[in-house]
Amino acid sequence: MSDLLNRDTRRAAARTARVGTGPTPDQSRMLAAVAFKTSGLIVVIATTLALVTLVSVNSDLTGTLGAIAGSWFAVHLVPLTIGGTSLGVAPLLPTLIIGWSVARTVHRAVDAETDRRVVRWVFAASMAGPLAVTAIALAVAKDASTVIGLSSPNALVAFSWVAGVHAAASGTGLILARWDSLVIRRGLPEWVRALVAPFVRAISILAAGGAAVVLLSLLASWETAGALVESGRDVLGMLGLTVLSVLYLPNVIVGALAVATGSSAGFGDASVSLFSTTGGPLPPLPILAVLPEGAAQTIWVVMLVVPIGAGLLLGRDCAIRSVDIQVALSSVWAVAAVTGGLAALLGYAAGGNLGTFGTVEVTVWSFGLLTFAWLGVVGSASAAVVMWRRAAPEPAREEPQPAPIPAAELAIEAAPAEPERAEEVEDVVEAEVVDEPPADEPPTEEPDATVETDTDEPLDAEIVAPPGDQDGPAR
Repeated sequence: MSDLLNRDTRRAAARTARVGTGPTPDQSRMLAAVAFKTSGLIVVIATTLALVTLVSVNSDLTGTLGAIAGSWFAVHLVPLTIGGTSLGVAPLLPTLIIGWSVARTVHRAVDAETDRRVVRWVFAASMAGPLAVTAIALAVAKDASTVIGLSSPNALVAFSWVAGVHAAASGTGLILARWDSLVIRRGLPEWVRALVAPFVRAISILAAGGAAVVLLSLLASWETAGALVESGRDVLGMLGLTVLSVLYLPNVIVGALAVATGSSAGFGDASVSLFSTTGGPLPPLPILAVLPEGAAQTIWVVMLVVPIGAGLLLGRDCAIRSVDIQVALSSVWAVAAVTGGLAALLGYAAGGNLGTFGTVEVTVWSFGLLTFAWLGVVGSASAAVVMWRRAAPEPAREEPQPAPIPAAELAIEAAPAEPERAEEVEDVVEAEVVDEPPADEPPTEEPDATVETDTDEPLDAEIVAPPGDQDGPAR
């Protein structure tokens, strides 16, 4: 009987444990939001744009589902084939916005106190939702290929790109949300924590430098850009060209940054580097007006200030966070290696095949290697200078010598101060008159006697009449 009771108790405990391992209703709602919030927004926006575009050109709605599926693949950088023409150059701006949205959603779903099991659920949900939508989009694209010219992309390539984009964004959100937990509880090494700020600053400086190069080039060729916008003929066409230019702006910034580091960027037969240019046919996209129309100029070498400036600040940031020169140099080269790898990855993502225009690309290997070299070499020199200045002893400060004082002033200062003038004190003088002067002689008035003394004691004085004057009252 006791064995039966123990068996029932163990089964109840097992059921309770199984129930406890599952998400609560609130957690389930949160996981559903993580899985489908961003993906649902993408589908809604793609549907709206497809409907507006088809209606504006007086077309039927037959290819709506195919257009939605194609938009899903395009924003995740999946190469497409439309009407037999390969389109592998997808705009980076929508992809960056999607990554920001996913990271923000994941960041709000967890915090530093969230259980590890819930963290794993959140990451799995952030991957499961987009992959499920990708599977549906593949099926829709395959079905739509019989009606429109859209060909279904390779399934492995599609899943790889979608998973990579969402995994990077979700991982970034989790790291930001649990940074304090990783630092305190997991004991993240001090040198890893010290590299975060220099890495972020180096990436920011490089991106800002590439954007500045694009802006200056666009201002220099403003007439060409305006002519390309006007090639859209009507308002809708000009608006479409402008929107496409904005969407492809990050791609152009990556290409400009590659040229600024000494690498090269190509657009089909056309190519640009710091030292040479090659002409070729280009699509009428206004943002492409940044490409030079003539030969390379010597002034273009000024663009090297972008990687050099990033390297100088990287070395400074690593040096002020390090205790010796070896740690500073190791930090510089570590950040340079990660930044170079990220630059190569962005260069690969920004390019692709563009049908009859050829391949749009930057020289990926040289872009990553040159970024690594500029940051490493210049950063090491900057770190060495900063560490040397910190280690140099400060010169001893000499005490200021007192200014010579003239002899006359010394004599004045050395002379004793005059004693204060004693107060004049008038005391009552006790007088005794012995004799009265003769009556026939006018009395002589004695002047008041004023006694000056250096002391505060009263002075007693006695006035004695002259001889012969013995009578008379005292006056």
